[in-house]
Amino acid sequence: MSSDEEHLIEDDTSSEEEYSINDDRSSDDEGFDDIIISITQWTYNAMRICVRDWKDTRNDRKLTDKGLVCKGDVIIEEQVAMFLQIVGHAHTMRIIGEDFQHSIETVWRCFRNVLRCVLRMKSDYMKMPNTNTHVHHKVSEGTPFAPFKDALGAIDGTHIPAYPDSKDKLSERFRNRKGVPSQNVMAAVDFDGFFVSVVTGWEGSAHDNLILRTAVEDGFTVPQGKYFLVDGGYANINQFLAPYRVTTYHLASFRARRRGTNQVYGSPEELFNYKHAQLRNIVEKTFGILKSRFKICVNMRRYKFRIQKKVVRTCCILHNFIKHQNRLQNLSDDDLLYQGMQNNMENENEEDIGVGGTMFSNGDALRESIKNILWNNR
Repeated sequence: MSSDEEHLIEDDTSSEEEYSINDDRSSDDEGFDDIIISITQWTYNAMRICVRDWKDTRNDRKLTDKGLVCKGDVIIEEQVAMFLQIVGHAHTMRIIGEDFQHSIETVWRCFRNVLRCVLRMKSDYMKMPNTNTHVHHKVSEGTPFAPFKDALGAIDGTHIPAYPDSKDKLSERFRNRKGVPSQNVMAAVDFDGFFVSVVTGWEGSAHDNLILRTAVEDGFTVPQGKYFLVDGGYANINQFLAPYRVTTYHLASFRARRRGTNQVYGSPEELFNYKHAQLRNIVEKTFGILKSRFKICVNMRRYKFRIQKKVVRTCCILHNFIKHQNRLQNLSDDDLLYQGMQNNMENENEEDIGVGGTMFSNGDALRESIKNILWNNR
């Protein structure tokens, strides 16, 4: 990274107000048209979204209503194309500037403009499932997972590489168990693979349970009578249902056992854990797709940390937007390269520090009830 780019990113003190972009550009648009065509093809093949989809009438209103407008010679499609190249490939501002023939400063301002506007789309594309009429088909009556009919999805954490601000006295806290600086991102995901809540900015050393407890204290709520599935690193309560400890849990362990015998589970607790893990796998798969789709989530650039947090949230919103578009076009995330990143295997033996004290009732009775139904119906 050049010193010019570092200056723009590390020492950014610019206003959050709208920017004026008046960068001169060559009058020869042939090369630019080739770039737009190339990027459109790339975004469709790699991300299942065309840049020009953003210019569709309805989507255009979404963006313009959030404040994204043409600035000088930089049209909306071009701003979005540059942004998608940055988050999709983790390209530097300099590379994007060379590709689009803009200054680094112009690219940075466009990046900030799109970032800000996509974040404003959160309420449109990141929502809790409708609990009045919603029972997901995966847990509906007649399926092997019917006893989990009140589950809304799963919650887990994943580590995103991070560069804490150089003046942050607590920067060492960002080092995770592997000694790598990261932010621990917690997300709630529904059974369709949509993010319904995302918490960013926690240090890599932060305990998953602490992040969830703080999120609850800050207003994250689960509808009455519903719950999310969590792994063994979290407290087992009615709103967050955890597996049984000191017994087999992870799917890889069950698969290894299946290769040697037809008996996958040998007790009611193992059967519960097996079904629980199958359902909870959606959050790990969704994290894997997020990181496969947005390379910046595995190769974060050296932005100010407050920008890094916004980038992760923005990628989650874009993930939901793309899934929404794919649903309309009958496309699937399975078309993407999914490498099955297993991000959180180390959490199952962590100390349970509790969530919210007496705020919630214990989930043991709920877990026992589901376990007994599964075992009796096996």
